[in-house]
Amino acid sequence: MPAAVAPRQTGLKRLAAALAFLCLVLFLLAIENKYAIEAWRGLSDEVAPAAGRVADWAARLPSGAADGLSGLKTAVAADPGAVVADPADAILAGEFGPADDVTRAVTGAVAFVGADLRFESGEVLHTRPLRIAAGREAFVAGRTFAEQWNAPADAQIELRRVMPGAAGRTVAPSAPCGAASPGAVALLHRQDRVDMMVFRAGAVVGPDAPRTALCGLWSFRRR
Repeated sequence: MPAAVAPRQTGLKRLAAALAFLCLVLFLLAIENKYAIEAWRGLSDEVAPAAGRVADWAARLPSGAADGLSGLKTAVAADPGAVVADPADAILAGEFGPADDVTRAVTGAVAFVGADLRFESGEVLHTRPLRIAAGREAFVAGRTFAEQWNAPADAQIELRRVMPGAAGRTVAPSAPCGAASPGAVALLHRQDRVDMMVFRAGAVVGPDAPRTALCGLWSFRRR
């Protein structure tokens, strides 16, 4: 690579990062605090796939295969195959018993009532739709949903955020998350079976999440 090209590319990367950060700060300052919090949560949940694409673009810069700024635009663009969860969509409902001894001992059965997950142990997780992930996506570093659950690469994984039971409160620690506070759940529904992952509060489900982000792995069968 010519000596003049490397400094120019480095400068462009620094400028792009600075502008992105400035835009985010201005946006958060322009709206009320409670909406800023929700905006940041949504951004953190959706940014993982895009961040991976931007990293791939940056890695191709030295070879000249990154297509310059047009390649960057493609990297940050929304994935046309991504599906956003809609609260109006039909959601999982009914009661499911434990499918293995570990699930039976820790959570017991689970009932899906509206957006709530009500466990036989008496604990309840209040959730809201987040997005639909594909089986090929990584939920933590180096591990995909498809690999974990022996599912097709195009399997639809329902991601939900765990919400406090009342405004102004935090999500309490719970057994489904190994006595830690849960932040998100992933659900795979196949015929009479439901597989569930629970993630710690603050974790962003995606390829950059550490393996410790996963705090519960449970399986259920319809009763």
